[in-house]
Amino acid sequence: MDNLQKSELVISKILEALVESGLQYRTALQFKDLDLDAALEPFFEGCCLWLIDEEIVRCTNAHQVIQGAPMVNPVITSRGFALLGQAFACADGDIRVGQAVKEVAKGRASYAGIGDFFGGLLGGFTKSMGS
Repeated sequence: MDNLQKSELVISKILEALVESGLQYRTALQFKDLDLDAALEPFFEGCCLWLIDEEIVRCTNAHQVIQGAPMVNPVITSRGFALLGQAFACADGDIRVGQAVKEVAKGRASYAGIGDFFGGLLGGFTKSMGS
Protein backbone atom coordinates (compact mmCIF):
# COMPACT_ATOMS: atom_id res chain seq x y z
CA MET A 1 0.00 0.00 0.00
CA ASP A 2 1.55 3.32 -1.03
CA ASN A 3 1.17 6.56 0.92
CA LEU A 4 -1.68 7.80 -1.26
CA GLN A 5 -3.64 4.62 -0.58
CA LYS A 6 -2.88 4.93 3.14
CA SER A 7 -4.19 8.51 3.08
CA GLU A 8 -7.27 7.37 1.18
CA LEU A 9 -7.98 4.74 3.80
CA VAL A 10 -7.55 7.14 6.74
CA ILE A 11 -9.75 9.78 5.09
CA SER A 12 -12.40 7.17 4.37
CA LYS A 13 -12.38 5.94 7.96
CA ILE A 14 -12.66 9.52 9.27
CA LEU A 15 -15.63 10.22 7.02
CA GLU A 16 -17.25 6.89 7.85
CA ALA A 17 -16.93 7.62 11.57
CA LEU A 18 -18.43 11.08 11.16
CA VAL A 19 -21.33 9.83 9.06
CA GLU A 20 -22.08 7.21 11.71
CA SER A 21 -21.92 9.72 14.58
CA GLY A 22 -24.14 12.25 12.83
CA LEU A 23 -24.40 15.82 14.02
CA GLN A 24 -23.54 15.52 17.68
CA TYR A 25 -21.96 17.98 20.05
CA ARG A 26 -19.51 17.19 22.85
CA THR A 27 -17.69 14.56 20.83
CA ALA A 28 -14.09 14.07 19.76
CA LEU A 29 -12.40 12.00 17.10
CA GLN A 30 -8.91 10.65 17.49
CA PHE A 31 -6.91 8.04 15.63
CA LYS A 32 -7.68 5.22 18.06
CA ASP A 33 -11.41 5.63 17.24
CA LEU A 34 -10.81 4.54 13.65
CA ASP A 35 -9.77 0.94 14.38
CA LEU A 36 -6.79 1.14 12.03
CA ASP A 37 -3.31 -0.32 12.16
CA ALA A 38 -0.92 1.85 14.21
CA ALA A 39 1.30 2.22 11.13
CA LEU A 40 -1.34 4.57 9.69
CA GLU A 41 -1.33 6.95 12.66
CA PRO A 42 1.18 9.38 11.08
CA PHE A 43 -1.42 10.06 8.37
CA PHE A 44 -4.25 10.98 10.76
CA GLU A 45 -3.32 14.60 11.47
CA GLY A 46 -2.63 15.41 7.82
CA CYS A 47 -5.87 13.81 6.67
CA CYS A 48 -7.86 15.70 9.32
CA LEU A 49 -6.27 18.98 8.31
CA TRP A 50 -6.86 18.28 4.62
CA LEU A 51 -10.56 17.54 5.23
CA ILE A 52 -10.86 20.76 7.26
CA ASP A 53 -9.00 22.85 4.65
CA GLU A 54 -11.21 21.46 1.88
CA GLU A 55 -14.28 22.40 3.99
CA ILE A 56 -15.55 18.82 3.98
CA VAL A 57 -15.29 18.58 7.78
CA ARG A 58 -15.31 21.19 10.53
CA CYS A 59 -14.44 21.04 14.19
CA THR A 60 -14.28 23.56 17.00
CA ASN A 61 -10.52 23.24 17.52
CA ALA A 62 -9.02 23.21 14.03
CA HIS A 63 -6.13 25.34 15.27
CA GLN A 64 -5.22 22.60 17.77
CA VAL A 65 -5.45 19.69 15.34
CA ILE A 66 -2.18 20.83 13.78
CA GLN A 67 -0.57 20.20 17.17
CA GLY A 68 -1.84 16.64 17.29
CA ALA A 69 -5.03 17.18 19.30
CA PRO A 70 -8.11 15.09 18.44
CA MET A 71 -10.81 16.86 16.46
CA VAL A 72 -13.36 18.24 18.95
CA ASN A 73 -17.01 18.36 17.85
CA PRO A 74 -16.17 17.14 14.33
CA VAL A 75 -18.97 17.08 11.78
CA ILE A 76 -19.29 16.75 8.06
CA THR A 77 -20.24 20.12 6.59
CA SER A 78 -23.24 20.65 4.34
CA ARG A 79 -20.74 20.85 1.49
CA GLY A 80 -19.25 17.54 2.62
CA PHE A 81 -22.66 15.87 2.65
CA ALA A 82 -23.38 17.24 -0.82
CA LEU A 83 -20.08 15.82 -2.04
CA LEU A 84 -20.76 12.42 -0.50
CA GLY A 85 -24.02 12.29 -2.45
CA GLN A 86 -22.43 13.00 -5.81
CA ALA A 87 -21.91 10.28 -8.39
CA PHE A 88 -18.59 9.69 -10.08
CA ALA A 89 -17.47 7.35 -12.81
CA CYS A 90 -14.88 4.72 -11.99
CA ALA A 91 -13.79 1.38 -13.37
CA ASP A 92 -16.77 -0.25 -11.62
CA GLY A 93 -19.26 2.14 -13.23
CA ASP A 94 -21.04 5.11 -11.65
CA ILE A 95 -21.21 5.08 -7.86
CA ARG A 96 -21.84 7.68 -5.18
CA VAL A 97 -18.88 9.18 -3.38
CA GLY A 98 -20.37 8.09 -0.05
CA GLN A 99 -20.48 4.49 -1.25
CA ALA A 100 -16.88 4.70 -2.45
CA VAL A 101 -15.87 6.00 0.98
CA LYS A 102 -17.60 3.04 2.64
CA GLU A 103 -15.94 0.57 0.28
CA VAL A 104 -12.49 2.02 0.95
CA ALA A 105 -13.09 2.21 4.71
CA LYS A 106 -14.11 -1.46 4.77
CA GLY A 107 -11.05 -2.43 2.75
CA ARG A 108 -13.13 -3.68 -0.18
CA ALA A 109 -11.88 -1.15 -2.76
CA SER A 110 -9.10 1.27 -3.50
CA TYR A 111 -9.43 4.13 -5.95
CA ALA A 112 -6.07 5.86 -5.38
CA GLY A 113 -4.18 3.52 -7.68
CA ILE A 114 -5.98 4.85 -10.74
CA GLY A 115 -6.37 8.39 -9.50
CA ASP A 116 -10.14 8.22 -9.07
CA PHE A 117 -10.31 8.88 -5.37
CA PHE A 118 -7.98 11.84 -4.98
CA GLY A 119 -7.41 13.12 -8.49
CA GLY A 120 -10.83 12.51 -9.94
CA LEU A 121 -13.14 12.29 -6.95
CA LEU A 122 -11.87 14.51 -4.15
CA GLY A 123 -10.12 16.84 -6.58
CA GLY A 124 -13.39 17.11 -8.48
CA PHE A 125 -15.18 18.13 -5.28
CA THR A 126 -13.61 21.56 -5.42
CA LYS A 127 -14.42 22.01 -9.11
CA SER A 128 -18.02 20.83 -8.83
CA MET A 129 -18.80 22.81 -5.69
CA GLY A 130 -17.05 25.95 -6.92
CA SER A 131 -19.35 26.33 -9.92
